Order: sequence, then structure tokens, then C-alpha cells
Amino acid sequence: MRKLWFGLREAIAQAEETNAGYTAGETHEPLEPWLVLNTVGARLWFTAVNAPRPRSATIAATHDDGPPPGAESIPLYRQPLTEPDTDGKEPLDQLRAAARQGHRWLVVDTSMPPRLYTAAAYDTDRVPETAVWTPAWIATGDLGPYPGQVAHGYRHNGSVIPRLRRETVQRIAADSNARAFRHPEQDADLLVLRHHDSRIEMFVVRAPGANNLGHHNETFVVETRQLTAGPDGWFRATDGRWPWRHASPPALPPERRRGERHQHEPDVFEANGPDGIRCTVCGATGYDIAHQELPSMAGFGTDTTTSCRICGSSETYAEEIGWSSHRAVWPPALAPAPTADEEVARP
Repeated sequence: MRKLWFGLREAIAQAEETNAGYTAGETHEPLEPWLVLNTVGARLWFTAVNAPRPRSATIAATHDDGPPPGAESIPLYRQPLTEPDTDGKEPLDQLRAAARQGHRWLVVDTSMPPRLYTAAAYDTDRVPETAVWTPAWIATGDLGPYPGQVAHGYRHNGSVIPRLRRETVQRIAADSNARAFRHPEQDADLLVLRHHDSRIEMFVVRAPGANNLGHHNETFVVETRQLTAGPDGWFRATDGRWPWRHASPPALPPERRRGERHQHEPDVFEANGPDGIRCTVCGATGYDIAHQELPSMAGFGTDTTTSCRICGSSETYAEEIGWSSHRAVWPPALAPAPTADEEVARP
């Protein structure tokens, strides 16, 4: 079975532009957007039902899984996006709802006929260069939370894929070893680090627990591995030993007052290119970021709010109270994967 994985947000943006930007000439009826899929070339685009040519940029599949297309493949497949299905729901609205729930991908099963659905994450042990890394707090087992970054929309054996700073790797080793010393009667794996310029050599040392007489058997090396930093100085920690998950950040000190930004609290939004901004919680950019200005209720000045349409995080400035921010829990708790009869988008 061959599957094509397309960026869901990019697809929604192209579909909305197609839907809003054109009329049908003398009839003044909107040209409903249709998704056009090239199953052989692993590309899709959006166009109006009676438009002579594509009305959006072509989107290439980020991932192409399965056997190569065969001779029986449907060269072009078309699906309306604003025509209600048997449940009375428009596929485009369902795609928007899936994006708000944390789904990252529009997936096409290229069986005949092709089948469309959405997914939250792509499972892989190698993250492509095109992946978006977003700040996050992560934990593994009873260790953490630790600050790092995660590859948005990717998993490895069901775990998030993080990257960490050198000092965080040192802290993880220290926490792991401290746990072992608190329970000397139990077998434990100690993490011994040897630092080099751009890599960390890690020795996993098995320390047997004490026997009934209080004696320890001799320690021995279980395995050796290397963590190599990328050009930006981050160490990727994709490893079966550490099944990483998202975690809540540590509690802020209680002395923080209303409207004040704590020094350890990251900005919700950061610059993205010369003119845009990016949500540091979920990685959303472009049309997913909303900005609103209103006359201040203080009687002077302007109150502003910047918010993320995907995760709901926001930053607000009000003349009366100053700056305040809200970082949503991300990703949200996802419902079980839909069955064949409950998919988010159907042909």
C-alpha cells in the first residue's frame, strides 16, 4: 500500500485561497475548490471545478511510502472540498477541524480509488531537514521535565523526537545517576559521559544492586553510544532507551505578578522571516496567526492580541495591566485514530 504525506496546513491555505479568490464570470457563482491529486507524480493542487487550469501552487508530498506507482494507478484524481458528504459535513471544514486538533498531515492512500484522511504524526527514525523544531518541555519515565525542542509532526516508535542542548544531556545523566544512588538495593544503569567538540560519548554502565550482605557485584558496560550535535549545536536524542513524551513545564515562582513576564517564560511568538511570526508552542505560521487591535478600555491607547488559530496560545498587551501570555498544552489529547467509516476526509 502506497501512502503520500502532504503538509495539512499548506494544503488548507491553498484551498482557502482558491475558494475565496475567484468567481464564475457572468453567473457570479463561486468556483468551488476541488483537490486534484497526481498519484504518479506525488503532487496535489487546488482548482475551481470549471477553471481551465490550476488555481494554486503545486504541493509536493513530503513523504512517499510504499511501492512505486504501478501501471494501474489513476493519473489524476479529483475531489470536491465544499460539497457536503453523507453526514452533511464539508471536507474542507473537516480538514480545518483536524488541524485545530493537532493533526499535521493530509495523507493519501493511493489504492483505487484514492482515500484521504489526516494524521497527527509521521513515524520515522530520521527527521528530514524540512522538519519544524518547536520549543517544548519533555520527560521520559520519571525523569524531567527538561527544556528542548521537538520535531513537530514526527514520532519515533510512538515517542516524540527531541533535540537537546549539551547542558540538558548532562542534567539527564546526573538525574539518572542520582536516582540510582537513592535506591542502592536495585539494579541501575548509570550514564557516564565523555565530551568531545561536537559529540558526546555515552557509556551505559550496569550497577547491580546490593545483596543481602550489603555487597555489590562488579559494574560493567552495557552499551556505548554517541550523540552528535548538528550545525546549530543541538543533540538529537532519538533512542529506544528514552521514550520521550511532552510534559508540563515546571511551576513558575509564586512571586510573579499580573502582567509581568517572567525571565524563564519564553515568548509565545517569534520572528519568522522578514515579515512573519511563528508560534513557539505548535510551530504555526502565516494565516494561522491572528492579530487584533482594539481601543483600550483604559480610555487611551490600544490593546493588542496576537493569537494562534491552531493551538490557541496568545499574547496580549492591555494598557491597564501590561503584557500577559497564555501557552496552550501542546499537542492536545488526540482521539483514537478514525476507522475507515470515520475518516476526517473521504472521497
